[in-house]
Amino acid sequence: MDPWSYLAPESASSAELKEQGSRFIAHLAPAGSPVAALALLESLRKRYHDATHHCWAYRTGWGEDLQSRSSDDGEPSHTAGEPILKSLEEKVVSDAALVVVRYFGGVKLGTGGLVRAYRTAARMAIEGARLGQRTLTEEWLVTLPYGAQGSLHHAAEALGVTLGEQAFAEDVTVSVRVSRGVAVAFAARLERLCEQWKGAVRWKSK
Repeated sequence: MDPWSYLAPESASSAELKEQGSRFIAHLAPAGSPVAALALLESLRKRYHDATHHCWAYRTGWGEDLQSRSSDDGEPSHTAGEPILKSLEEKVVSDAALVVVRYFGGVKLGTGGLVRAYRTAARMAIEGARLGQRTLTEEWLVTLPYGAQGSLHHAAEALGVTLGEQAFAEDVTVSVRVSRGVAVAFAARLERLCEQWKGAVRWKSK
C-alpha cells in the first residue's frame, strides 16, 4: 500500500476475549472525526455502564491531517490505550474508533498480561471488520486545446487519474482527481504536453 493510502472500517465490528476470568469486549467503528470517535465511546460507556474499564483509541484523517488519541481509563499507564492504538497503526487503519471494554474477573494480569489482552482483543475486532482502502487525492482543473484531449486521456489512464466534468469554451477545461502518490508524475506529463502545445496547456488545484 502506498503512503497516501490507508484502510478504514466500512461498518462496525466486535470481538470478545476471555483471559483468566476477565472479559475484554472490543468494538471497532467508522469515525470520520474525533467528535464521532468520542460519541462512540460515550455510547459504549452507557451500554456497558457496569464495566470496570472503557479503554480506547482513535485515528482520523491521514498524512498531515492525521489525528490520534488513546486512553488507559484507569488501567496501569501504557497497558491499554497504547496497545489499542498500535493495533490500528500496524494495520494502517484510520477514520476509526476502537473501544475495549473490560469486566474484571478477579485475577490481576500484570502489565504484560494487560498489554497482550488489550492488543489481542483490538486485533480481533480489526481482523473481523470489513475494511476499505482510501487514498488521499487532489482535485485539479486542466485547461487545454481541443486537439490535446487525447493526450490528456492517455496520461490519465497510464497513471490512474480520474477525469471528471468538462467545460467547453475556446479551450476545454477538465476536472481531474489525482492521487497524491502520482501527482508529481502527472504534473510532469502535463508539462511535456504544455511544451508540445507551446504553452497552451494550464492546470491548477481547485
